[in-house]
Amino acid sequence: MICHRNRDLLADFLDTSSIRGGVDFHLHSTYSDGAKTPFEVVATVMENGLKAFALTDHDTMAGTGEIVEALTQLGQSSQREEHGNSTDNLPLFVPGIEFSVMQGDCEIHILGYFTEYDPPGLSIYIEEQAKSRERRNHAMLEKLRSLGYDIRLDDLMHYGEEHTLPGRVHMALWLVEHGFFRSVNHAFQELLGVGKPAFIPRTRRSVGETCREIARAGGLSVIAHPHLYGWTDNPELSSTREKLRERIVQLAEEGLTGIECFHGKATPEEQRLLADIASEFGMIRTAGSDCHGRTDHHAPMYDRYTSFTHLI
Repeated sequence: MICHRNRDLLADFLDTSSIRGGVDFHLHSTYSDGAKTPFEVVATVMENGLKAFALTDHDTMAGTGEIVEALTQLGQSSQREEHGNSTDNLPLFVPGIEFSVMQGDCEIHILGYFTEYDPPGLSIYIEEQAKSRERRNHAMLEKLRSLGYDIRLDDLMHYGEEHTLPGRVHMALWLVEHGFFRSVNHAFQELLGVGKPAFIPRTRRSVGETCREIARAGGLSVIAHPHLYGWTDNPELSSTREKLRERIVQLAEEGLTGIECFHGKATPEEQRLLADIASEFGMIRTAGSDCHGRTDHHAPMYDRYTSFTHLI
């Protein structure tokens, strides 16, 4: 079920399969800010006919075990029905994670993809990130209460499972349910986003530190959704391309191995630009919807018909 035990083979698979399509390497579950359990994620993966996928929850890989369990159960069920080898019909699974890091004064996200379910040596780094998230949660909840919102940590757990690592999305869900904002996006725009009244920054590691941690654990580091940082605005301009090249060169020097070129909310023009730059520097090109399993500003999960060959 796991994609590849070899890092170089994994890199090649992520790149070629992303372009060919029918894969989704950026998905979230209830272990972070997604709405679906890992079992439900797998069910949707099967419904959508994906050939391969990755779970990339924020600051945790704890959902990996349930993904494997769900795929194992599907394999056993298929084997009983077909009386043969069941694994051929199952999607390949790539263990992953998403970290928030600092690039100068800009917060960006790095996706890590691995050849093992429990990457060696990464648990300490993950625990450090989880504690940073918890400290920020307490500080933001206190700030929200000072602004007149009677919200508690226990309230956040109503929007996840017992295992959920809560964050700002869960605060936004509470605020929407209690009638303060129209949507999660509205709550971020007015209250929870960077520079807004209730926002408190987290302690972040640098890009280089995070890429090194991922590499030490045998993984590949890919920058998530560069278009969301404003890096591909006006993709037709030569100045946009040149500035993007400069940024990617710097990130590559710090250990970055790939670019999420085909994100669910990027325009075809932005996707083509990112793929061109990735190809120029020999970097992995990946595809990920960033689906969170709910109807919001995120894109839905990709399906068997999703392809990006026309952009190459």
